[in-house]
Amino acid sequence: MHNWNWDDLRFVAVLAEAGTIAEAARQLNVNRTTVQRRIAAFEDQLSYRLFSRDSWGLEPLPEAGPILEAAREIGEALVRIERKTTGAVQAIKGELVVTTTDSLFVSGIADLFNDFLSRYPDLQIHLSVSTRALDFNRREAEVAIRPSLAPPEHLVGRRICDLTFHAYASSAYLERTGFRPAGEHRWLAMLEGFRGAPSELWIADNVPRINIALRADSFIALAEAVRLGLGVAIMPSCYGDRIDGLERVDGLLKERIATGLWVLTHPDFRQSPRVRAMMDFLSQALSAQSYRFDA
Repeated sequence: MHNWNWDDLRFVAVLAEAGTIAEAARQLNVNRTTVQRRIAAFEDQLSYRLFSRDSWGLEPLPEAGPILEAAREIGEALVRIERKTTGAVQAIKGELVVTTTDSLFVSGIADLFNDFLSRYPDLQIHLSVSTRALDFNRREAEVAIRPSLAPPEHLVGRRICDLTFHAYASSAYLERTGFRPAGEHRWLAMLEGFRGAPSELWIADNVPRINIALRADSFIALAEAVRLGLGVAIMPSCYGDRIDGLERVDGLLKERIATGLWVLTHPDFRQSPRVRAMMDFLSQALSAQSYRFDA
């Protein structure tokens, strides 16, 4: 059985239609020598000639008939394949499962979703606002926008920028307590299941447990408790700065607290046109707005 180079058939078909090597070279965007070499190589495999050569150009010989018919069929099939694959990329539609945290969603990501959907109106986002690690294998999520020092090894993606944290309190609370060392404030913190977060590591090292008045599983819940004057909390600045009634407590944290902001997916999903469109869009849009998250 011949080990065919199927691309040679394309040269055969174009040459048969063009009639001259020069015209075939122009249509194929190669030089004349390449056309001659490819045709000669294919004829060597067949052990007979396909074209007669004369001063007027080239004419297919009778033996070339079946070969030319097969070349045209393959060429048409390749065009159909190209149309289908190109259409799959262009026609981005269906459902896309995205997850992020509540505080990130209301800190600018909701606005980005609006821009994304205006570009891809046939796509429907299924949004999971959760701090829980979702199962990509069960398609609980296809794209994740997450804070993390080091994302899980089974996910792939891009680190966009730093996500910085600051201490926040209400003006009423600060008027009541005045400035005091961190260990003497009442603190509001995330639940102990979040102890790997940079803000919670800082609290564990600097705040007596007895001074922690409330724990929650949401920065939105912490912000409301801070607004009501229950105590001080460490929150992402992109969220804390947006909340009326909250003030940064400068000088309370003696070190910079930050983690990474990541856009992640599972390796099995990253070639999906839907997922790739969202990953590319978020990477570009979040990078352009990194000042919101690293402030």
